[in-house]
Amino acid sequence: LQVWGVVGIAVHAAASALFDQSKKSVVGDGTSRGFVSATLAQVPQASKASYGHLIYAQTGNSVLRRSSNIMPGDIVQLTEAKLKGHKGLQSYHQTAGTAQEPLVGVVSEFDVKKSKVKVFQANQHVGSQTVEAVSYRLDDLKSGSVKV
Repeated sequence: LQVWGVVGIAVHAAASALFDQSKKSVVGDGTSRGFVSATLAQVPQASKASYGHLIYAQTGNSVLRRSSNIMPGDIVQLTEAKLKGHKGLQSYHQTAGTAQEPLVGVVSEFDVKKSKVKVFQANQHVGSQTVEAVSYRLDDLKSGSVKV
């Protein structure tokens, strides 16, 4: 928690600034890993070799590890994640990341009650903002994995 107080806040601030900057230009190389690398490059104390300690791991609907709360500035990785649930009265289906190219992003906020994580991530859609804020409800994960 002490490390998060210094590094996590700085990572969140850098990701937020790049999110605003992305309205005008591409951030990093346009990939999700490129966005996270560009974010971490702006934080001198952040490790560039890895994404830090594993504090949360979930495969399918089974939580395998939860050693701390998910906090803004944490790095999240989704691999072959398939989420299915309801938003209001409508059902939704969402996929993120592949085995070869996992989706990587920076946590913007986390709602413990809803188990919902909002992530800054690279946007792969042509002609729109290059970084977007997307929400994932961890309870809706049906297959694949999430690591924070």
